[in-house]
Amino acid sequence: MGDASRSVVLQLSKTGGPPFNGSVGYVNDRIGPILSAQGWDVRNFAAATTKVPRAQESMVPLAFANARLRQQQSGRAVLAIHDGAGVAVRTPARQWAERHLVLYHGLAYGPGAWLGNDAVDLHVANSPYLARSLRALCGLPDWKRRTVLDPEGFSRITDIAIPVPCVAYPAGDPGFTLGSDLPDTVRRAADAGVILGHAIQPGKQDLMATVAVLFWLNDALRSVSQRVMLVISEESLPPSHRNTIDGMLAGTGLTCDALFIPVPLLRQQAVFELFRLSRFGLAYNLFPEPFGFYVLESVFAGCPVYTNGAGNNRFLLPPGHGVEVIETDAMAPDAAGNADPSAFKCVADAIVRDLRVDGTMREACARGRVRIGATWSLAAFESGLLGAIERTLGPPPPTIAFDMLRIGYAPFVRGIDRSTQRMRSDYGDQILEPEALALMDSIMGCAPDRLDEGERRAVDRLGLFERGVLALNPAPDRPAG
Repeated sequence: MGDASRSVVLQLSKTGGPPFNGSVGYVNDRIGPILSAQGWDVRNFAAATTKVPRAQESMVPLAFANARLRQQQSGRAVLAIHDGAGVAVRTPARQWAERHLVLYHGLAYGPGAWLGNDAVDLHVANSPYLARSLRALCGLPDWKRRTVLDPEGFSRITDIAIPVPCVAYPAGDPGFTLGSDLPDTVRRAADAGVILGHAIQPGKQDLMATVAVLFWLNDALRSVSQRVMLVISEESLPPSHRNTIDGMLAGTGLTCDALFIPVPLLRQQAVFELFRLSRFGLAYNLFPEPFGFYVLESVFAGCPVYTNGAGNNRFLLPPGHGVEVIETDAMAPDAAGNADPSAFKCVADAIVRDLRVDGTMREACARGRVRIGATWSLAAFESGLLGAIERTLGPPPPTIAFDMLRIGYAPFVRGIDRSTQRMRSDYGDQILEPEALALMDSIMGCAPDRLDEGERRAVDRLGLFERGVLALNPAPDRPAG
């Protein structure tokens, strides 16, 4: 039996590596050894594998129940550490652990288990952007009660630096063995003089934006007989998407096959080989990245990334460090949901400019590599994790009073074009009503209890908080745009 006064239950997903189960598994697999080295009695939750052939475990979760029984028999723990998926395994509650810490790799899992749950002593985000997003959720205003949705949770949010594998393994961590080697088609294209780009995160791209950038790149370089192709996940190019792309390119002399090289899931060392062969990466995404491993790894390997900055991508590195955030108001869709492909020509122009100026982006990526190594190392993660645990075990912070909050832009807002009323947002691009714009101007920076009844009603009627336009912040936010 371990020391009950130092017992910790880990309710973490995708663990058990190596081989590591993606970036989430890599981070989660670091936690147990760190705590064991600090003298904690670590108890990992793992659902048992059933001994019954062809068991219908998904419909009758007996193995899961048996694993829960064994965990229950081990007694009440001092600390439980969950990730977002882990809270769905067992909801944080004082009955089975004295203190609870939730580490967020994103906000996709189990919001009903952690939002408004006062048993969570500390909400730990994997980036400052995700921490601001958590505050926006916890801080939805309750005008009548002069409070917010989760006042305790709002005051218990922090962020820590998580480890990026390339800092320890610049050529790719050998523990990421899931996936294939780089296909020869990619190497042959590079040997033939094709300028390669990469965008292999499946399902995250804005397909129209990506095709538009590639079209303008090939258009710009046609006069010098150079060709550009993008290496992309084959999962992102099912037959329906291929047909759509061919339709978009009809009459241009280009096809989907002329622009893209689809590849299967690659193991990490193959991904890094791709980065070394590529001249640029594209991350024109619809998916708001909670952290941004892929972008950081590309820069670390010397390959710059051009992005619309969705999610944390726009905050990862300062300008001139290998991440080029290029997004204009014209890129936002109109009221019918359509964007103008010509709006993305400026991205292609920037890539062509950087391709022609020898060494510019190589030097930028070198600066980025230094910053990545200094910020997202295993040592930095250990320090941040242990500090977060110390906060979790300490006294709770005071709850921020309603009148000490200020109205600001939500963290999801990337920009607002007042002339067209278009808002570019991680939550979803929108057209803002003239009334909404005028109201925002009049209340921005105000304490929420300073709004009169008419203003509060208008805020709710226009849905400015629920649409992710406004948020309550501990301090005034900088204007968007």
